[in-house]
Amino acid sequence: MPESYEDILKKQGTLLFTPGGNSMQPLLSHHKNPVLLVPVKGKLKKGDVPFYKRPNGQYVLHRIVRVRQNSYDCCGDNQSAIETGITDDMILAKMAGFYRGDTYISADEAWVKRYAKRRMASRPFRRLIALVKLAFQRFFKKT
Repeated sequence: MPESYEDILKKQGTLLFTPGGNSMQPLLSHHKNPVLLVPVKGKLKKGDVPFYKRPNGQYVLHRIVRVRQNSYDCCGDNQSAIETGITDDMILAKMAGFYRGDTYISADEAWVKRYAKRRMASRPFRRLIALVKLAFQRFFKKT
């Protein structure tokens, strides 16, 4: 049986993980950008990207959009729906950085932090933007 992510993190202290899905696009592409996960020290803050495990066993890498007293609200950079109730005991690690090709990019770089702020600010409008795009696609498909 392969080791779980939790076991690897406990054993090695870090984990290089390549996420799948499109929820963190455009920063991370499906099975393309490995991320470096490190242990969490202290309370996470808005903009951090925790790696957590849902009660159903699914692993998730999403950005914190709101810090509450006893939990976090998270959302993928390419999503509009917020997932609430993420607690510290669900969080296995946080993203320290990621790779673009052979280049490592720290999550603490200024442009990454600016990107995160823009993505969090645009979240309320993503659903509207998606609907407008869909309407344009349908309109131009008919013509």
